[in-house]
Amino acid sequence: MEDTMSVRLFAWLMIGLGILLPILGWQAASPAGFVGPALILLGILLLVTRRGR
Repeated sequence: MEDTMSVRLFAWLMIGLGILLPILGWQAASPAGFVGPALILLGILLLVTRRGR
């Protein structure tokens, strides 16, 4: 078994981080309102493009 992270796991982690970032970011007044949704979109894009193969 490999010790590397799979693309699917990486994509799900990006989606999870994208969901959590705006929730935590509003308290810190950081640009998380943009970064969170961008991570969600990138994670979904990775999952969709991986299925195409």
